[in-house]
Amino acid sequence: MKRIIYVDLLRITATFSVVLLHVAAGNWSNAALGTFEWNVFNFYDSMVRFGVPIFVMISGMFLLNPDKNISCRDIYLKYIPRVAIAFIVWSFLYALYTNVSNYDTFNREVFIKSFVFGHYHLWYLYMITSLYIFTPVLRKMAEDKESTKYFIFLSVIFTSVLPIIIKVFNLVDLDLFIKKFHLPFTFGYVGYYIGGYYLGKYEISKSCRNIFYVTGVLGVICTYAFTNIISMRAGKADSTFYSYFAPNVAAASIALFLFFKYEVSMIGFNKNTVKIISILSDSSFGIYLIHDFFNMLMLKAGIDTLNYNVVLSVPLAAVTIFAASFAASFIIGKIPLLKRMV
Repeated sequence: MKRIIYVDLLRITATFSVVLLHVAAGNWSNAALGTFEWNVFNFYDSMVRFGVPIFVMISGMFLLNPDKNISCRDIYLKYIPRVAIAFIVWSFLYALYTNVSNYDTFNREVFIKSFVFGHYHLWYLYMITSLYIFTPVLRKMAEDKESTKYFIFLSVIFTSVLPIIIKVFNLVDLDLFIKKFHLPFTFGYVGYYIGGYYLGKYEISKSCRNIFYVTGVLGVICTYAFTNIISMRAGKADSTFYSYFAPNVAAASIALFLFFKYEVSMIGFNKNTVKIISILSDSSFGIYLIHDFFNMLMLKAGIDTLNYNVVLSVPLAAVTIFAASFAASFIIGKIPLLKRMV
C-alpha cells in the first residue's frame, strides 16, 4: 500500500503535540494563577489540543474507507489484539514503576488498580478499542455520503456545541432536557472518527477550506483566551475549553487536518526525507506509549520546566522526551520478541 506522506506528517505532528501537551500541562495547575509562567503553560497547552482528535481522525480515515476490506474477523484478530497487547505490557510497566517510586513497600492493591485502569494517558487505548468494536457498523453508514454528513452534524451539535454552552452558562435544566432524548451514540469520539473519514475521502472546496483555516486559528486563540478568563474568574485553573470536544478544539483539529491534506501534501520530499518521515510515523504509537516514562524520569532527576525559563524549557523538554521515546520505540521495534509492544 502506497504511503500517504501528509498523513505520516500529520501523525508525527499529533504525536509531538501530545508530548508537548503533557510537558506543559504538568505544571499548568502548579504554577500560580495568572503569572507569566502560568500563561506560558496555557499558551503551549492551547496550541496543541488537537493531538488526540487528529489520531482518531486518521484512524477513521483508513478504517472506515469502504475501499479497504476490513471484516469483523480483522477487527478482533488484528486491530484489537495489537491495542490489548500494548495496554497489558505498558500498563504493567507504568503500574510497577509508579508503585516502586511512590511506596516504600510494594502495594499490591494500588498496583492492581493502576494496572487495570492504566496510566493516565493509556485511556486512549480503551477509547480506540471501543471505536474498533463499532467499526463494522460505522463502515456501513460511511458508504452513504448524506448519512455521514448527517451524523457529523448531530455529533457537532450534541457533542461539541450544546455541552460547552450548558457548562459555561450552567444551564442545568437544558442539560436534563437533552438527556431525556438518550442520544449517547452521537457523543464522544465517534464524530472525529467519522469526520476524519469524510474529510479524507471527499474534496473540500478552497473557499470552505479558507473558512476552516480562519476558524482553526480563532479556535486556538479562543482556547487560550477563554481558559485565561474563566480560570481568573474561578480563582483556579479551569480546563473547560481544553476539552477535546470543545468547539474551539474541534475547529483547530479540523483546520490542521485540512491544512496537511491540501497544503502540506503539495510539498515535494526527496526519497531520504520520505524514508525518515516513514520511520518516525511508524514509531508514533510507540512514542505515545513510552513518552511519559521519560517525562517522569526527568522530573525524578530534578529537571522541572518551572526551574528554568518556561518559554524555552517546555519545548526543549518536549523535544528531548520525543527524541528519547523515538529511540526507545525504534529499538524495541527491531527486536522480534518485543516489537508487538509498540
